[in-house]
Amino acid sequence: MQEFKDGLYQLYLGAGVPSLDDIAAGVLLDEALAAAPGRDRVNRMLWSPELGLQQDAVAVAGILAAMAGLDPAAAAENARELWVKAAAVRPYGCAVGEADPLALGVRETFVLPSGGRTLPALVPYVRRQHDQAIEAVVGRAVAGRSGMVIARGPQAAGKTRSCWEALRGLPAGWRLWHPTNPFDGTQIVQGLANAGPRTVVWLDRVERYLDPVQYRDAGTVQAELRNALHDARRAPVLVIGTVSAAAGVLTRSGGLTPAADTVVRTLIEDAVVDVSPKFTKAELMRLADLADLDDRLAIARDHARSAVPKFLATSRKAHPILAPKSFHTAVEQGDTDTLFMGGTLLRQSGRLEEAATWYQRAAEAGDSQAIEPAAALLTENGEPQGAISWLQSLAEAGDPDAAVAAARRLLATGRDAEAIRTYQHAALAGDSNRALRAAAALMRRSGRTQEAVRWLRTCAERGNPVALQEAAHLLWEMGDRTRALKFYTDAGSAGELAAWRDAAERLQSLGRGDEAVIMYRAAVRHGDRQSGLPLADLLVEQGRLQEALEIYLEEAEKQKDPEEQSPDLAVLRRVANLYRFTEQPDKALAWLYEAADRGDVAAFMQIGLILRDKCDQGESCVDEAVEAFTRAAAAGEWHAYRESVWLLRKYRGLKAAVEWLHRRIEGKDRRAVREMADLLREAGMVEEALTWYLRAAEQGSEYATKYALRLQAQLLSGKDAEVPPEGSGSAATGATEATEVL
Repeated sequence: MQEFKDGLYQLYLGAGVPSLDDIAAGVLLDEALAAAPGRDRVNRMLWSPELGLQQDAVAVAGILAAMAGLDPAAAAENARELWVKAAAVRPYGCAVGEADPLALGVRETFVLPSGGRTLPALVPYVRRQHDQAIEAVVGRAVAGRSGMVIARGPQAAGKTRSCWEALRGLPAGWRLWHPTNPFDGTQIVQGLANAGPRTVVWLDRVERYLDPVQYRDAGTVQAELRNALHDARRAPVLVIGTVSAAAGVLTRSGGLTPAADTVVRTLIEDAVVDVSPKFTKAELMRLADLADLDDRLAIARDHARSAVPKFLATSRKAHPILAPKSFHTAVEQGDTDTLFMGGTLLRQSGRLEEAATWYQRAAEAGDSQAIEPAAALLTENGEPQGAISWLQSLAEAGDPDAAVAAARRLLATGRDAEAIRTYQHAALAGDSNRALRAAAALMRRSGRTQEAVRWLRTCAERGNPVALQEAAHLLWEMGDRTRALKFYTDAGSAGELAAWRDAAERLQSLGRGDEAVIMYRAAVRHGDRQSGLPLADLLVEQGRLQEALEIYLEEAEKQKDPEEQSPDLAVLRRVANLYRFTEQPDKALAWLYEAADRGDVAAFMQIGLILRDKCDQGESCVDEAVEAFTRAAAAGEWHAYRESVWLLRKYRGLKAAVEWLHRRIEGKDRRAVREMADLLREAGMVEEALTWYLRAAEQGSEYATKYALRLQAQLLSGKDAEVPPEGSGSAATGATEATEVL
């Protein structure tokens, strides 16, 4: 569909962006065409996500080609072929009623000891207090408004079951999509891009691909998620999922990457519904009312206390009444936690062969953490080739972690060619970008770059645009810039938006700014939210300030949108700096105050500097400027001290500057002590300045220690109060004596 729509758009641009009326008139005048779509149908053909009629597509493509001076027959035939391919794409996801809750991540209820009646995999659902909030978002989606709801809570709190139950009320006609590989962000991006009216995108554990620490291209997923939710033509789209209560994307302080996760933290917080791991008294009463319907609910009523969800889930920590049977059942069902635990216990007991088998079973059931211990034990047991063969079999089935482990062992024994094949199998079988990148890098290192490019092209033809981007990287590093740019463009057109950005950055590094602008604009046009600011920054470098300002303002307005609330304060600062650069201080101040209100303490320094300039021009704004500098000083901006002192001394006198510094010192501000010494020294009050320098030196300031030495030398040598330049003879004369005094 995207290729079909992009093809029409390229013809439209080539035709000189004609009006819809001109296109419709051209179609009407061509009697050879089988269809004559009017203005509205032409509009839908060009701009709506709908496929439309084949004869309309052929007619519009032919007329646009004629307007562009191209071959109408060839364009029409190409449009027909693309239309047929788009129409043949399998339906999005499945009907909601046909979805399997266990495949979506809902935990199966424990199995009763033998003798009980046959029961379904899930117990009857007990409504909980958070269900109303989740159902409200689902209800708005049914009414036509796109939305997202994320259930947040600890492990086994019932998050996924609550989300599933909320979907069961959706009317017929709604479809559900979920990733077959929840660790593949590319698949998530494609699923979001394809979401249309009345679709549900199921994203269990969203931190795996929204957290920039866990997934490199998290920004692309974030951008596509916003597109799906805010594109009115695709509404209603419902995004529903879960997030761990301890996810890094929600770390508000002390996190490893607080700046990187700000956007996604806000995105999730706006949609989050907290799910408690424990039942309330009202919920326990509802559980008791339903206990007669299922023996497992009755057991939970009697033994679970309030931690009902965890008790009901298949867990090795179940109640003792179930522990022996539930453990064996978990083993029979291939529960990865149980198998991994069994492997660990067997290894600790010295039963290494059995431990290797249990780890292998856990790995084959999907536990990536079991891969390395299983392979290590096989090697220790005298089966190094057996370990490699087993890892290769997992890799060929599409497991990238197994591919990495196998390739590492193959490389250690000099079997580079086998390592490459292992990566390739994993990349093709499981659509793993991690294995794909590793294979390409290893082929290049082995001198097989051209072969790597051909292989990546094959991967791309199988529907993986990341392969095109990787091929472009290789070609660029080889110096084949022309082919590299073609691959970058193809990757971007195929949906890998980061490819446009990569091409732009590489062109920019070579000084080819005009070409970089074209690439950035293509990325923005295709929906890349991360290319807007780099594009504007580049336009500023080229002196195209008005174009840059328009982009900055567009991005800044998004930050003020209550539905966005994305605290990208750098955007607001860029707008202010551009206004300041173009000598529009009042507009600059307005945007800086906006940034400060949103929490950007660094903005206060810029506010103070603009107000200082206004004071120099005769405006009465000393108090406002000092207040801004004071806020900046409190935030650690060193220059703010000097600016405040200079401003107060100039317009209010020395006493006002000293009083301001005293207030800072009383607030335990050590920097103000040094500034007091500098102020008094510059005012010619050398002895008073020395007192403050000594005080600052006692606090550990090397700067103050040096000045104290120089002032002591002056006083001991009887020189004037003016401090000579550092290193001059007069300062050095009494240095030894001053050192002794200090």
